[in-house]
Amino acid sequence: MSSKPSTQKASASAAMPEKDNTSAKINQIETRQKAINHNNVARVANSHLTSAADDLHVLHSLKTAKPIDRFPGTAKDIVKLSDTLVDAMLLALEEERKGTRDQKVERLRVQFGLKANPA
Repeated sequence: MSSKPSTQKASASAAMPEKDNTSAKINQIETRQKAINHNNVARVANSHLTSAADDLHVLHSLKTAKPIDRFPGTAKDIVKLSDTLVDAMLLALEEERKGTRDQKVERLRVQFGLKANPA
């Protein structure tokens, strides 16, 4: 009796999780790219705002490609964000979260497409 059929079945079933893993990675890359594209457009639009009271274009999480929760409505609302929300937004954008609150807010403003320090 030959062991070839069972060996073929084992290698075929081992290939299935590998294929599923590849498919999942492709989906992750597509999701990330979709968010990056959206965020680039939003940053450009935000960079053209003329007032701190103008509505911000919402950025999307790089992991989910969905709008970032509790995104500030305007540039002047950024300073009102809690430390936890600032960290959560930086995390959603996969940005560095070290430093003082002022450094984090500056980093967040740049990520939004705004000047780091408003005049």
